[in-house]
Amino acid sequence: MTTLKLKEYVGRRVRVLTDEGRTFEGECTDYTQPSDNDPEIASIGVVTEPGAGFAYELYENEIKSIEVID
Repeated sequence: MTTLKLKEYVGRRVRVLTDEGRTFEGECTDYTQPSDNDPEIASIGVVTEPGAGFAYELYENEIKSIEVID
């Protein structure tokens, strides 16, 4: 499996396509390294609705593609 270097996306606006065909677009607010996650897979948090009070946690193995958008 290719490492996506997810921590490089923190603070950026991103579009993520998952392996299930779902698209998440918003600010990448955080990164969790594998050793701090259960299961031990890296993940990012993406806020799609500012002010809603939550972020979607997307695991590296679920991400088909990720791109920075403006």
